[in-house]
Amino acid sequence: MCRRDGQHRPADIAAVAQRLHATGHMALGVRRFTGRVPLRSRIGNGATALLFRLATGWRLGDTQTGLRGYPAGQTAWLADVPGDRYEWELSVLLRAHELGLEVEEVEIATVYEPGNASSHFRPLRDSARIYTPLLGFIGASMSAFVIDWVGVMALHLLTGNLLTSVVGARLVSGTANFFMNRRVFRAAPGTVWRTAVRYVALALVLLAAGYVLLRALTGIGVPLWLAKPLGDGVLYLVSYLAQRRAVFREKR
Repeated sequence: MCRRDGQHRPADIAAVAQRLHATGHMALGVRRFTGRVPLRSRIGNGATALLFRLATGWRLGDTQTGLRGYPAGQTAWLADVPGDRYEWELSVLLRAHELGLEVEEVEIATVYEPGNASSHFRPLRDSARIYTPLLGFIGASMSAFVIDWVGVMALHLLTGNLLTSVVGARLVSGTANFFMNRRVFRAAPGTVWRTAVRYVALALVLLAAGYVLLRALTGIGVPLWLAKPLGDGVLYLVSYLAQRRAVFREKR
């Protein structure tokens, strides 16, 4: 798969195909954006790659490359990826990450015609469409974080007890987050109870860790309103990886 805009050399297409055949994994032709590259392309690709890494923990050099290779006979999942144009390319990577697929990177030349005339990229419209899947991917965690933060603040004002506040807020935010993440990670139908048991086990571990972090941070003088997001930020990546790999993913 590659765009017909003059940005990929035959030698690079062959290199991606060779890596695909050698490993049997999805392969990306990764541009390094050196030399004379339009500023909007350099900034846009860099920002998207950074946001993708923050959302998934997956470090890819070029999330918007149009030169990609997919293993023959293993492409059925692509038909279920929503979107079109540029946001579909990012959605494919998000879905590949959810499925735990391996992705190879092959360095290719960065080729732009003078003025980038052959590009069909519409800066405002397509940028918004590209970031939409990322925002949706992060949205469930952010919503639960807001619910949890408000809950801790409110319960602490009412009870004055930190443990009660943390546990009560996490029960509410955790329930909301569970059902949102079933959609985010596309949990299989009929697995609500199995995934719920695994989610609760993970939540208990994270709850204990979060409480210990809050006690430690507030103990050294960090105000509660700041200690809460700092502690949750540390646990975010652990929670995400555990949910993707163990909680909502069924063994095949």
